[in-house]
Amino acid sequence: MAGLHITSEIGRLRRVIVHSPGPEVEAMTPKEAEADLYNDIIPLSAMRAEFDVLKAFLSKVSTVLELGELLAEALVDAGNRYEFLDELAQLCPVRGRMEELMSLRPAELARAVIEGLPALPGSLPGVLSPRSFSLRPLPNAYFMRDSAAVVRDWAISSAAAYDVRLIESIVTRFIFRRHPDFAARGLLIDGPRERNRFITMEGGDVVVVSRNVLAVGVSERTTADAVERLAANAARAFDEDMTVFAVVLPRERACIHLDMVFTAVDADAALVYEPIVTGRRRARVVRIDAGANGTLRFTDEEGLIQGLWGAGIDLEPLSCGGSDPLFQEREQWWSGANSFAFSPGKIIMYSCNARTLDVLSGAGFAVRDAKDFIEGKEKVEDFARLALRFEGIELARGGGGARCMTMPVEREDVGY
Repeated sequence: MAGLHITSEIGRLRRVIVHSPGPEVEAMTPKEAEADLYNDIIPLSAMRAEFDVLKAFLSKVSTVLELGELLAEALVDAGNRYEFLDELAQLCPVRGRMEELMSLRPAELARAVIEGLPALPGSLPGVLSPRSFSLRPLPNAYFMRDSAAVVRDWAISSAAAYDVRLIESIVTRFIFRRHPDFAARGLLIDGPRERNRFITMEGGDVVVVSRNVLAVGVSERTTADAVERLAANAARAFDEDMTVFAVVLPRERACIHLDMVFTAVDADAALVYEPIVTGRRRARVVRIDAGANGTLRFTDEEGLIQGLWGAGIDLEPLSCGGSDPLFQEREQWWSGANSFAFSPGKIIMYSCNARTLDVLSGAGFAVRDAKDFIEGKEKVEDFARLALRFEGIELARGGGGARCMTMPVEREDVGY
């Protein structure tokens, strides 16, 4: 069994889960977009053209796995299939359709879960509206990072803040429980079971800085109680002391998760949104020292970068959008800080964030087009530091960047 292994955000990528956007993203009207957590409705053809470049590049440097295919593989066993449907039936009106759903082929059932299962025509919901669903489509599923996170060989199953995203957590939790190649040692947070008005947490708020250090956003999606629980559970699960930096984010649409303002790009550098991470009015940061013996100690830090310095992690902050506040705000909105590292000092991000790419260039990153590497014109091993760009303005309108769309499940260690 391959299992899971993540001890940093920058180790050389071995395996990553993605979900290529499909019909589920077009199963919404403009009036429904806000309720589905979208900034706007987006044409599927444009999204796929951009997403396919990201997937094609990642396939050059790692094993890329599709969410729907993994779900189908985990559903082959009839016992697993019944367990999964029973979990869905606690949230969705499918209890009366168990026999029908059990009879579907695994791939058909996986597709219905992601793309939606219309209500029965003879049911009251079906009579009232032809757009009623027993299983609603999952238009946010391509933001793979939000439904789960991996820390070492354990998983965090997100306790989604909004009901529209609960099924995504059930899907990824099921894969981490029942797929033989992705079985987690255990769950640090069992989101679907633990979620309540005080406990919500999403994977985009969890940044694995090193083997024993996490940075976690306290945001509109992740509560302080959940961060404290994660710190205590991680120390207990690993039987080692853990350090967790709780970063209190403003409740703004552009800052829904920590990875929208802070991502590691090398062992000694991070992309940051300056106003929140390093500016004069930067976010409050509390260091949690969680002992394997169950103790918790809380210390206010001057900021996230300073706190990490105190934990022995020296990161140079590289400013999303450069030094101009106007472009900082514009490019942060386009997920300029939401880059994805596929190896130490090698990242991929949207090309629309030109000022951010200029900052990376000034820090020694060679800025290149992802398509040149897909077509074999250049090789990643020829560069010490590399920032790959790909078109993503349509994807950005969904509310996330390259990190949001990827869930790494296996990376090489980087030595800290």
